[in-house]
Parts: sequence; structure tokens; C-alpha cells
Amino acid sequence: MALEGKRSVFAATVAATAWLAVLPASPAILGGGASGCAGDDCDSDTASWGSCTQGDRLDATHWESTPATSTSWLDFHGERTWTFDPSPWMGTAKPFDAEVDLAFNPLPNGDGGGGFAQSAGNLAEVTFVQVGDVWKVVVQNDTCAQYYVRVVLTYPDGVTPTRPGACIDGGT
Repeated sequence: MALEGKRSVFAATVAATAWLAVLPASPAILGGGASGCAGDDCDSDTASWGSCTQGDRLDATHWESTPATSTSWLDFHGERTWTFDPSPWMGTAKPFDAEVDLAFNPLPNGDGGGGFAQSAGNLAEVTFVQVGDVWKVVVQNDTCAQYYVRVVLTYPDGVTPTRPGACIDGGT
């Protein structure tokens, strides 16, 4: 009797879900095959950031793209790639870590700014690239979502670059 009861529950489950097999694979049911992008949300582009007026050396081992407060973070719309060049401040030193913070608001620490969080996954894909004798950091938003970004690079302690940054000596 117990086996019969299990078989009838199984049969009822199969019968109740059998209609799924005959449904057409319509876009309305499957979500339209959309990737989550609409309009020009995913128009890819590349922008560069890094000069004596773009970014700042916090100390001997840290560079930031923008301050955490009082200055708008950088636009990081879907499929945007930023190439950060900290060499005007950090010279030829190679960073070993990039902290990428994302926010929904360009002033996340201001009144009503909503705060921010560290990036993960394809929200910000980071690549360290050597160009000549300097190191640049490429950060790509591999989604279609709109964010604002701030990047903090960390350098090894006690490493002297082969060429110091020009901004340290009052360059431009």
C-alpha cells in the first residue's frame, strides 16, 4: 500500500507538470531573450584618467582616482572601460592591488548618496598593463548597469620606482 501511494503521488506530479512540455518556447514566457540591456545601455567606450589633476597620491603606497568624499566619482556605465594611469604620481612602480568601489550615485558619501560597495565579478574586471616603463590599470564594467567608480591602487612598501612621478615635483 505504501508503494502504491508513492506511485500515485509521482503520477499526479508528472500529470500536473506535463503541460510544461507542450508550451511553445515563446519570448513572452522565456523573457524575450533579452540580455538585460536596453537602448544604449551597453554602448561600449573607453576613457582615460590620470594626470597631475586627475587622481592623487595618498601616500608612498597608495593612489586614488578620486577622493572618497566631496568629489564626483567617475561615470562607469555599462560596457565602459577606464584606463587609469597613475604614473604621473607613482612613477614606474607596479601596483599589486586595485580596490574598486562602485556606487549608484556620483557622490555616494554625500547627503542621500546611498553609500558604496566594493566591486565583485564582472561589475569591474581589473587588468594591470605595462606600457613602456609605466603600469596602467584597466577597469571594465562588463555589465549593462550604470555605476560610478572610484579606484584605489596599492603599491609595495619600500619599492623605489626607476623614475619618480612628475607630479611629485610640481609637474602637470
